[in-house]
Amino acid sequence: MRLYEQLLDILAECGVKQIFGVPGDAINPLIEALRKQDRIRFIHVVHEEAGALAASAQAKLTGNLAVCAGTVGPGAIHLLNGLYDAAKDYAPVLALTGQVPSVEIGFNYHQEVDLQRLFSDVALFRANVSNPSQMPRIAIEACHAAIHDRGVSVLTIPHDIGNRDVPDSSFQVRSGENGSRLLPSESDLNQCVSTIEKAKKVTILYGEGCRRCSGELVQLAELLNAPMIYSLKAKDIVAYDHPLVAGGLGLLGTRGGVQAADDCDLLLVLGSDFPYRDWYPEKASIIRVDVKGRVLGRRTAGEFGLVADCRSFLMEIIPRLSPSKEDDHLKTVQNEKAKGDTAMAKRASIDRSADVIHPQSVTSLLSELSEEGDIFTCDTGAVTVWGARHLRLKKDQRFLLSFNLATMAFAMPAAIGAQLSRPDRRVVSLSGDGGFNMLMGEFLTAVKYQLPIKVILFNNRRLGLIQMEQEAEGYPEHETDLFNPAYPLLAKSFGAWGESVSDPRQLENALRRALDAEGPALLDVHIATSELTWPPKLEFEEAWGFARAKFKEWFQVEGETR
Repeated sequence: MRLYEQLLDILAECGVKQIFGVPGDAINPLIEALRKQDRIRFIHVVHEEAGALAASAQAKLTGNLAVCAGTVGPGAIHLLNGLYDAAKDYAPVLALTGQVPSVEIGFNYHQEVDLQRLFSDVALFRANVSNPSQMPRIAIEACHAAIHDRGVSVLTIPHDIGNRDVPDSSFQVRSGENGSRLLPSESDLNQCVSTIEKAKKVTILYGEGCRRCSGELVQLAELLNAPMIYSLKAKDIVAYDHPLVAGGLGLLGTRGGVQAADDCDLLLVLGSDFPYRDWYPEKASIIRVDVKGRVLGRRTAGEFGLVADCRSFLMEIIPRLSPSKEDDHLKTVQNEKAKGDTAMAKRASIDRSADVIHPQSVTSLLSELSEEGDIFTCDTGAVTVWGARHLRLKKDQRFLLSFNLATMAFAMPAAIGAQLSRPDRRVVSLSGDGGFNMLMGEFLTAVKYQLPIKVILFNNRRLGLIQMEQEAEGYPEHETDLFNPAYPLLAKSFGAWGESVSDPRQLENALRRALDAEGPALLDVHIATSELTWPPKLEFEEAWGFARAKFKEWFQVEGETR
């Protein structure tokens, strides 16, 4: 058995179904091994960055190992951005990279790059396979590190090593959750119970760590009459219309979520490392529960931290608590959420303007037209704001984003990875024009493999969020405009469905046609170019900076301010 053949057997046992990448000389033995079997499919993307982003999205969606590949030198380098996305979001991804022939390593050979050094920051495990006898142990360790430590592993295999025979040996992989629990100590639980029962206004901030215990999470909130705030990564864990869901927190949050944080006297943070310190309550006590002990105390001073998995914590804490009779805090938050929802509905109304489509209308209508189980991928930029605030997720729907790295161009490759993982579900890509332009070639990948993803393109002919950031800092807008192609013609030239819409009265029918189209589809939505992305809680400095920027823009003549 050849080395790559054994490696593919290991990956198949880990549940891997696809490998995303671009063929190249140093990984030709991998491509040949893939050709000779039928358990794992190679998905030939246009650019390796897209392959890594597709693998990252797949890992986020399923929680299982996903794999990408790049050849020696440039091919491996191109993987880097997508691997950082996976690393920052704790997604289990294995990257397979080629290398120059082993006898040439270290001699500045053609395309040689020090890949161990290149991936040293992004990978929690990396190794160069220098001898076939390292198999299967080195491959199993790489897979286990990615799966169980939730991050990126990199295996670099020189061209001449990949074709070598490996010893026949049995192997066993642990491909996923094994049911083990990380329990908090008895003394920590008792202190936690005491703190909760003394509080009058409890709010729960939940994150990705509650992905597998949504039922227990809601049970605790009901027990405490506690409004629930979600981190953006956890937006899809509990449906937005649940009466205890207050909304999101931070710049992409909602009025209800901000009120729930500001008004509480105890914030219970479950499975979230929410990074924005300015949005935590100033005077409330904070209890944080996380499996990663290193995150405890790094966001807020004086918090009480428990090292435990959230499901185990909830199963232990719920029987120890008495039902709360206090509901004033919850009612205040629910009232504020209702006001915020009414205000957002007005912003999203088709009747708001007669001649222009507002981006809030697009996401709001998508919510109405979506079905249970739909998967949304979203770009980084102004479109993130509209997706975060106006996409009201229903039962079993998912929302994928470059949450922590916040890289542009995520949505389109992510949709490819998601559709291959869930062929029975509808996948909708919320793409900004700036992000789509970066990797628009991947629409060819969707057409090539007949992946029926639906790209909803928010076309405002500019980098809207960057413009907003410039103006919030007091600078006039500069160099954020985009030169866009005729997207429907582009889609049709690729062999896909394509259409454009600019009339708000025609938006709903256009969205219906896009969602119902056979195969890949692209709807080019011309949206208002000057839509503001204000946060739910506006600081004076931001408003003043915006006013100063607009003053400079209005009185600017040939680059000079009068």
